[in-house]
Amino acid sequence: MGKVVAFTNPKGGVGKSTLSVHLAARLWEKGSKVALVDADVQGSSSDWIREAIPELELIRLQSPDEMLEEIPQLKTRFDHIVIDGPAGLSDVTRAALFVTDVSFLPCGPSALDLRAANNVIRVLRQAQAIRQGPPVAVLIPNKLQARYRLSRELVEIGRTLGIPVMSGLRLLQAYADAAGQGKVVWRMGAGAEAATCEMNQFLEELVRV
Repeated sequence: MGKVVAFTNPKGGVGKSTLSVHLAARLWEKGSKVALVDADVQGSSSDWIREAIPELELIRLQSPDEMLEEIPQLKTRFDHIVIDGPAGLSDVTRAALFVTDVSFLPCGPSALDLRAANNVIRVLRQAQAIRQGPPVAVLIPNKLQARYRLSRELVEIGRTLGIPVMSGLRLLQAYADAAGQGKVVWRMGAGAEAATCEMNQFLEELVRV
């Protein structure tokens, strides 16, 4: 059976699509059968992955029923299913938590971002109680700035939430440029070397969860 991971956070702009596309692309490049599930009405990851890796299977699921019915079937066909969750704490997000093995929570360095992460953690705890275990929850600090006080506080506060905290990613222009160019950072050339190095290390950590 395939492994299902979802990037969930009610707040937009925290990196769900960036992380979904890069993880799906890396798993596909390593030879796995991968499906990227775009559950966001904006379809950002759909447009991005169509340009970056048109061979990778893309699926749009826009309702809770679709999520609950389709994901178990996809698990029989693919090694990995990567879900790009929607903005807003919608019923689609709640449904995803009932079919996901691991829920990654990207969170930017702001009070609003952390509040949104707290909201989804509450719903995630409910899903864990009902399912008697899964999904595993992992916080991903994103858009970090070395000299920015809130970036340091995010990492510290994250550790008080009772879930594992990953090393996270910095605020680098290459990640925004990747979306505009329809590429993953390791295919962008010399100008994205720092982002490529950081993303490679991050994805190695991610796939071990």
